Amino acid sequence: MSTWRNGGHLATPLSLVAVGTLAALRQNGPKRTLKQIMAMDQPRVGKHVGTDVNGNEYYQNDQEIILRNRWVEYKAWNHDATQVPPEWHQWLHHITDDVPTAQTVPTPFYTPKHQQNLTGSFGAYKPYSTTVPKYSGWSPAVKQREG
Repeated sequence: MSTWRNGGHLATPLSLVAVGTLAALRQNGPKRTLKQIMAMDQPRVGKHVGTDVNGNEYYQNDQEIILRNRWVEYKAWNHDATQVPPEWHQWLHHITDDVPTAQTVPTPFYTPKHQQNLTGSFGAYKPYSTTVPKYSGWSPAVKQREG
């Protein structure tokens, strides 16, 4: 098994995972830690930064590796990346360091309200055609049976 140098002594990757899981259990509790493991494959520990209009919660931990120190915990069980509003997207991806509020992110009057991707749901866009189809489906002529 490979080892990493960590703070002057050798630690196996398995022990690092165990330490992170114990820290998450201590801070988050067992229910939230289990939810994080199911959703993100690893428990995370960090400071709650804010909540968006959809109820998604955003966290930050500056002790983590850069570009992995910000994350979102979705409110919906069937989460999708399109459920993150644009202002929180730019914070998650380090485009800005300002936590989105009404004062930090002005919205022009002409921008529509953010909407998640509705593909596969009843709200999905369904185009319709106004042209006459060139081909039609085959409908066989059925004769009545005798006897």
